[in-house]
Amino acid sequence: MKWFKSQIFWKIYMINLAIICTILGLMFIVSRIVLPEISKEQYRQITDKTVLRMKDQISLIAKDLQNLESYVQSNENFKSNDSDRLFKGLENIVAVSPYIDSGTVLDTNGYVRGFYPKDLKHLKNYNLSKREYFQQALKTKKIYLSDVVSADTGRYLLVVSVPVLNNRKEVERVVNLSLRIEDNEIFQSIFQSFKIGENGYTFIVDRNGKIISHPSKERIGEDVSKNPVVRKLLKKQSGYQEVTNQEGITMLASFEHIPILDWGVVAQIPVDEIYQPYLAFHKSLWTISFVTFIVLSILTALYARQIIHPIRRLYLAVDQVAKGDYNQRIEEIDNTEIGKLSNRFNEMIHYIRQSKANLQLKEEQLKEQKEFLRKIIDMNPSYIYAIDKEGKFTLVNESFAKLLGAETQCLLGKKIDDFQFNIESNLVSVWEEIEKMNERPVFEEEFKDQEGNIRWVETVRLPIFSPNEEADQILFVSTDITERKQAEELLRKSEKLAVVGELAAGVAHEIRNPLTSIKGFIHLLKEECKTHKHYFEIIESELERIGLIVNEFLMLGKPQVMNFQRKDVTVLLKDVMTLFDVQAILHNVRMVSEFEPNLPLLYCDENQLKQVFINIIKNAIEAMPNGGEMKIQAKMQENSLVIRFIDQGCGIPKDRIAKLGEPFYSTKEKGTGLGLMVSYKIIEAHNGNIKIESEVGQGTTVDIIFPIS
Repeated sequence: MKWFKSQIFWKIYMINLAIICTILGLMFIVSRIVLPEISKEQYRQITDKTVLRMKDQISLIAKDLQNLESYVQSNENFKSNDSDRLFKGLENIVAVSPYIDSGTVLDTNGYVRGFYPKDLKHLKNYNLSKREYFQQALKTKKIYLSDVVSADTGRYLLVVSVPVLNNRKEVERVVNLSLRIEDNEIFQSIFQSFKIGENGYTFIVDRNGKIISHPSKERIGEDVSKNPVVRKLLKKQSGYQEVTNQEGITMLASFEHIPILDWGVVAQIPVDEIYQPYLAFHKSLWTISFVTFIVLSILTALYARQIIHPIRRLYLAVDQVAKGDYNQRIEEIDNTEIGKLSNRFNEMIHYIRQSKANLQLKEEQLKEQKEFLRKIIDMNPSYIYAIDKEGKFTLVNESFAKLLGAETQCLLGKKIDDFQFNIESNLVSVWEEIEKMNERPVFEEEFKDQEGNIRWVETVRLPIFSPNEEADQILFVSTDITERKQAEELLRKSEKLAVVGELAAGVAHEIRNPLTSIKGFIHLLKEECKTHKHYFEIIESELERIGLIVNEFLMLGKPQVMNFQRKDVTVLLKDVMTLFDVQAILHNVRMVSEFEPNLPLLYCDENQLKQVFINIIKNAIEAMPNGGEMKIQAKMQENSLVIRFIDQGCGIPKDRIAKLGEPFYSTKEKGTGLGLMVSYKIIEAHNGNIKIESEVGQGTTVDIIFPIS
């Protein structure tokens, strides 16, 4: 078969061709989508920065103009009727502020009493009372900045009107300071110095949409309120938008409203200028892509042709072997990896022919024996496994594999220590016992299943001897007795609780009456004997402690009447936290609550649950003598409501956690253990359970879990 007729050749060629086309296509798509957006975003950032910088400049100018108010108020020239003094006062302001070019002084009737410069002498005694800036300054008694004003001289002005007040806070004069928009080079240079590309520009409009600053001075004073961008500025909006200017050119404009003057700033650039770099790159990409495609196509075809021929020969030989023809042989091809592969193929065929017959016979025999033994072992419900002297599994049945949560094949060859399921495992002592024993002793052992639960088994250990009569393996056969152990433990606890209950009820009733009498006499002695008052306080404190213990005895001794109602557990927790606010502050403990919203109501006895929360929070505060943080959380986990208490106390050793809740067992020096026992009893009555985790030196976490149906 010719190489160009091979399917493999065309697959290799077409795959490489598809990869080339995909890469080039992605280049075009990415460049068409991403590059314009990148260019647009870059210029948007430029225009945004320009607008913000202009906004800052305008804010500075506004502050400078507003500062003129104090200067005018303090200048006595403006309160004079002498025109020369008024002229001098205005001349000083023009000299001080680079933004003021001229000015007039008006009396309260609007007549011009003073002016500067001399080209305004025609305004002497001219009435400007109808001008809005004069009326606003007279009315508000505050400085006022006008919109763009068209003066009689044909100039466009911005007028700052400053009222001059007398001692009675009445307007005596109005000083009008004018900025000649077209003539003030400093004002224009500030805003027209920002460069945006080749053809971009900026302009400013006042609150009525009239242009204040523009690169084309002839457009100053022009009303552009119908411009879409300007309309948004007049609505006190800011943003970024595509617009068409008066020349019909599409522009991208950034605009910003300036609240301090109620002006608007616009920076815009032609869209064609933004996309110009992208268009140039896109044109060159076509040429580069075409040349790349031709070159890579030729190289791909040559490469596919080179590798297809030896692969084709090897493929045909393998195909015949797969059909059962073991007489195939490939002539030496070359010294490459494919040539070495063909040599190894020939060696493999020779070896297969020699061993095939023997292997088939032995395989059948072993398979039958193995399946028979495997069925016997797997059908046994006991845990059966064997280990060698290195502690590795050599045999595992399905019952034992399920106990460990693994497949039987996965366990073979692995060490028994890797699983740690046998709590008291000691292989050295086991081997010593096996070598000495003359009978089959039965041992009780503890195991951990795949979920970490403790299980008890009765185990028989049997040695497995090698042909040399040496015990090189041990066979373990274990029977699960967990249910029996649990029943025994439950019986022991029930008997213990019954004894404690009877003892608690009897002791509590017998102690309560004399305890009340002792409290009364101690109180009388304390009032009469003032010299040893401290000792009486200690006696009363200890009697109070005895009273608390008696109350806990009574709770154990007689069943409590439960008043179940649906309650919001977060409200109960907040009430209990409020009770401990002062105690927490005294112990430098900060209580933090983290409650999930919309938790379901809990069907519970409110007072009983509060007692549990009080016991746990009290224990947590006492466990933090140096202060710390205590978190109280309430949340849902699957179908259970979990209340979690996390403290930063001294912690509890792990070997003591299992004994918590037993009568008269406590980790505290003065504790009785009854409080936590009562808490366990209350939670069990609510069909819940308590889970305690602790680490010495780190703190303790107590979870109270209530199932929510």
